[in-house]
Amino acid sequence: MRISTRFILIGTQHGENVGAAARAMKTMGFDDLALVAPSDPKVLHRHKVIKRANGANEVLKNAGLLASLDEAVCDRTVACDTGMPFGMFRTRQKRDYVEPRVCFNKLAAGAGAGEGGGELRLALDFGAPKIRCAGRTSKVY
Repeated sequence: MRISTRFILIGTQHGENVGAAARAMKTMGFDDLALVAPSDPKVLHRHKVIKRANGANEVLKNAGLLASLDEAVCDRTVACDTGMPFGMFRTRQKRDYVEPRVCFNKLAAGAGAGEGGGELRLALDFGAPKIRCAGRTSKVY
């Protein structure tokens, strides 16, 4: 089974974080980066970002700059929010924790049996919990 993973950074405030994320992605063999509503629309061309990417310029060059999370996940079979749900800090509600290895094994098994021809198109989004998809429910893992 093929797994395609897109990393989505939402509402980034500090350009250097984009460069660092690109470098980390390249180190781990990933190359699909999308930025949703960054505070600086020219972030991908800033010298400090390119310098922080340090060898991952291809990841930056191919990164998508998008206006909404809907655009970033429209071609994905699974979208996972990685941040704390908005308002979670105000409650003592019990949350279930799923170990990442268990979560991804379940996702991969489901993709093999479902549509997509045995391909899991995964989106992992990081950042601003207030920005969410209009017509999609994402599960927090």
